[in-house]
Amino acid sequence: MEVSFHNEIIINNSVNRIYEYLRKMENFSNWNYAVMNVEPIGDYKERNTYRLKRDLGQSVEVETVTLLELQHNQYLHFEATGGRFPYEAKYELKQVGNRTLLNNIVNMKPTGLNSFLLKLFKSNIQAEVKKNLTVLKNILE
Repeated sequence: MEVSFHNEIIINNSVNRIYEYLRKMENFSNWNYAVMNVEPIGDYKERNTYRLKRDLGQSVEVETVTLLELQHNQYLHFEATGGRFPYEAKYELKQVGNRTLLNNIVNMKPTGLNSFLLKLFKSNIQAEVKKNLTVLKNILE
């Protein structure tokens, strides 16, 4: 069973600035409260695979994040595995005047008991992601 949701936010900055900030995966710990740190693994030049350490309050999880698809100034698409809820996330960017519309689409892929837990907490997770996007907005404006 997969669970999906999306959030949108308008950021008063250029698509290029937002894309470059998101593309540097190490920045995720600056605006996502649960992310402790992100470090590249594998080929340094490619920088397509990262180790992400997430604080879940009572436990710490390590995820492997792999960039699946990039389109400069348009979107970033990655998958995260190894955590409680493996997921894919896509950040779509669209210039609207001198502002940027950021659409974040998340597709979570839990298994077993985690499927049941995710159904219970989906709206909470979506709200927390929205809060993180608001922090991102505040950093970039």
